[in-house]
Amino acid sequence: MRKQLRAAIYKDVSTQAGLNFHSEQTSRVHRNLRETLGNGCAFFDFDCDGHLDILLIDNDHVALYRNRGDGTFEDVSYKLPTIPPHTKLQGCSIADYDNDGWPDIFLTGYGRTFLFHNIGESGSALRVKSAGKTQNKQFVDVTLGSGLEARGPYDWTTSATWADVDGDGRLDLYVCRYVEFTPASNQLCSYVTLDGSSVKMACGPEIYPAQKGSLYHNMGGGRFRDITIESGLGNAHGKALGALFCDFNDDGLPDLYVSNDKMPGDLFVNVGKGHFRNIGVETGTAYGANGMTQAGMGLDWGDYDNDGRFDLLIATFEGEPKSLYHNEGRSLFTDKSYYSGIGAATLRTLAFGASFVDADNDGLLDIVFTNGHVLSEVEKVDPENSYPQPTQFFRNLGDGRFQDASAEAGPDFLRKIVGRGMALGDYDGDGRSDLLIMDAGGKPLLLHNESGTGNHWLTLRCKRTPNGADAIGARVTILVGKRKYVAEVRAGGSFLSSNAPEVHFGLGASTLIDRVEVRWTGGRKSVFRNISADQTYQVSPGGIGPR
Repeated sequence: MRKQLRAAIYKDVSTQAGLNFHSEQTSRVHRNLRETLGNGCAFFDFDCDGHLDILLIDNDHVALYRNRGDGTFEDVSYKLPTIPPHTKLQGCSIADYDNDGWPDIFLTGYGRTFLFHNIGESGSALRVKSAGKTQNKQFVDVTLGSGLEARGPYDWTTSATWADVDGDGRLDLYVCRYVEFTPASNQLCSYVTLDGSSVKMACGPEIYPAQKGSLYHNMGGGRFRDITIESGLGNAHGKALGALFCDFNDDGLPDLYVSNDKMPGDLFVNVGKGHFRNIGVETGTAYGANGMTQAGMGLDWGDYDNDGRFDLLIATFEGEPKSLYHNEGRSLFTDKSYYSGIGAATLRTLAFGASFVDADNDGLLDIVFTNGHVLSEVEKVDPENSYPQPTQFFRNLGDGRFQDASAEAGPDFLRKIVGRGMALGDYDGDGRSDLLIMDAGGKPLLLHNESGTGNHWLTLRCKRTPNGADAIGARVTILVGKRKYVAEVRAGGSFLSSNAPEVHFGLGASTLIDRVEVRWTGGRKSVFRNISADQTYQVSPGGIGPR
């Protein structure tokens, strides 16, 4: 069925919502590679009150905003541990690593990483003074001794993602690393301008040696052990900027894709007991549409054609089509970048964030890319290019193709920003997926979904136990008449960011879900029938109910 040509409308409400946060705005002159990558963000419910809160990152500035439940947010950053001055943070990944029911925070960066444990209601035991008031902490820095400490002053970690890779009931962590970049490295390279002079801007990743990511096994008790080599992940190509677990072959085991910058991409299939094999080349996901290496940035998994298999989306550099790999089954993928319509439409943009989202709840996943160049004065070299670039929205037409509907998606999609990290979540509970986007040159964008199509929806928050941790890795299949939809609970997101740990389905005109099946990690299944639409439910192995 061809999708109705109706654009979703997003509106930036960051100011009205109270997000008084700015990325560090220094001169665009002489910005090196580290300074151009930007930062990430997250939607998560840190206080378990049923409303999605917001985490924003910019070097040594980490802000936590509590959702008041009325569309506005309160800055409660005092609940976080203090970040030392001059720290160079990059991204975040959110998960309840100790299964106590409270989501924890892992932060990546250049020479520093942090693990913040959420102590929940016991936060009253830790009281601090802020602006003359005595206030409660809620997070404790437990990095030291956890095994997740940075490996040295030039250890450069980027994106991170969680999954229970060996089925022991504890979430393990994969952390991407980028390149060897030190004060002795080339900071800037010369580029020839149109008048024959030169301008110095950030060098590309090609001139730097690769760093490689690590898989950390959760041993319990807040301790982790690096098992990269023994797990089979040691042959990653490195220079990684994106990673996300997904059971792409539907065998009940979390697999992992790692997107690398100017290196072949790595698809690691889980062969059991936490061991992996790199099948990127043989599956057709290691290279771009032209058969060459691509600058892989953020990525996402989603079933865009509703055939029951998760497909792969990757953000790439300008001059490269953004990659859409269709999952054919039997561990084979077909590059659909140009056939889908996104290939030619994305050649002039440099994308960092890449996400599937059903923006108008019609049951078909659309695509969003956040864009922005890495050459801070690129206009001097290419006057038709720019450092800030507009965000792009592609509407799913329902026949395997997408249409660029950025202009119809609202003026905030046309506004040029230095787009970097992106997180998804329905922060106001109206059943429409909202976007949180980091602008490396200014304020974040909180893009409220105001599509108003009248389509129906279903959101599920899957829990290991009724009051326990999110069921990361659970696979949800719903039947609505003759239509079947599939989604997966994940801990991670696109570039440097973390999505809300919930699954959302657009239902079109349907008001009743005939069957909801949840396959929990370990293989146990729960089935629920005749579920009403337009609600958010909490699901656990014991039952389902309104949240």
